Amino acid sequence: MDPKWMPYEAIENGQHVGMSSEYLALIAQQLGIALELEPTSSWRETLEKLERGDCQLSPMLNRTEERNQYLTFSQVYFYAPNVMVARKDQPFLQNFEHVGPRVMAVAAGYRLHEYLRNHYPNIKTLAVSTERDGLQAVADGRADLFVGSLYSINAYIQQDSLHDLKISGWGGPQDELRIGLTHDVANLLPAINQALWTISEEQHLQIQNHWNNLRIVENSNRRLAWQIGLVTLTAILILTLWNLWIRRYSLKLAEQNQQLETLRHELEEKNAELTYLSSHDPLTKLHNRHYFDHRVLQDNRNPEQLSRSLILLDIDHFKNVNDTYGHQIGDSILQELADVLRRCVREHDLVARWGGEEFIILCHNAALQDAVALARRITDTLEETRFSLDLAISCSFGIADLKAMEPMQQCFERADKALYNAKALGRNRICISEES
Repeated sequence: MDPKWMPYEAIENGQHVGMSSEYLALIAQQLGIALELEPTSSWRETLEKLERGDCQLSPMLNRTEERNQYLTFSQVYFYAPNVMVARKDQPFLQNFEHVGPRVMAVAAGYRLHEYLRNHYPNIKTLAVSTERDGLQAVADGRADLFVGSLYSINAYIQQDSLHDLKISGWGGPQDELRIGLTHDVANLLPAINQALWTISEEQHLQIQNHWNNLRIVENSNRRLAWQIGLVTLTAILILTLWNLWIRRYSLKLAEQNQQLETLRHELEEKNAELTYLSSHDPLTKLHNRHYFDHRVLQDNRNPEQLSRSLILLDIDHFKNVNDTYGHQIGDSILQELADVLRRCVREHDLVARWGGEEFIILCHNAALQDAVALARRITDTLEETRFSLDLAISCSFGIADLKAMEPMQQCFERADKALYNAKALGRNRICISEES
């Protein structure tokens, strides 16, 4: 944890104190886990230990692209504004756009340090160890400005009596504080998010009020001191209520985002299913005729395409199977034949259901004799396979090789003619196009 960042968190007398200590105690109690403090002397050392895996959890930090490499983050459970602080004789600057040539102190390793490097590289920065050091750098003139969290700035100004300082503008993005976990314990994240969700608004208020109580510093002008204290207290109260409103809005937004994410996944699954159905036969799970035509069209555009052969095959006497045993058995046989074809064809061959009991195979980089060898391999496998109801199934084959500059439709017609010849000659045989 950050050893010097009150009222958020700190190490005092070897103990974890601050707001994060109470949040962490609630979560540990609900999850039934034991936590052991890994002491550090600076926030930079804490980040180094997290990156090396010397510790596994940090209770209160912002998410950044750099930290995403070694941490997984919970949902946001505390929001806090960042402000710029300057001496009272300096003008109000409003935001980073008006810093100009001034030197800005910023705590090294904090998210704001990374933010300034990435988005405002022209701003001159002075890296300091803690937010308290940054305020002191402004007070003694080593820096013109300091940027940090409003809550901690208020606490340190009160504690160190830095009454010559004032808020001079907003300091970039607000803090969105989360629990950070190393990737090896990321499985705890859902339970931690659930525990954070169950913390009531009353508990949030109690924690914030406990660690943000103002201590009015003695001043020769007591009335002015009380007025300043009252204004500051009012500001903190408004910010606390604003923080709770933002938290409630963020929780609702997170819930809606989760619903949108679920719908997105469902839509992706449906789209994937539709894409699959558009290119596959629903019964055999082989490619369908539409996909076959599309692939052939793509192949024809490839000038480096090598030899190709076409095989048409048809189940012998399949109508008798349907008439005798019913269409359910017929469908089972079609599925079983599809499995045989998948096992027999080569990886780069394209096999598809052409329609009914007819199938087509486009053999890439295959001469005519290669296609004939594949048809024989399928025939041998069919003889060894027992189909539904222990039926024996055979097929007739028509084969043609695609000639140079020949349209695929003409090659198909030759293969179809060869298939017709195979049936006319008694079926369960392989015929080659006479024009091959």
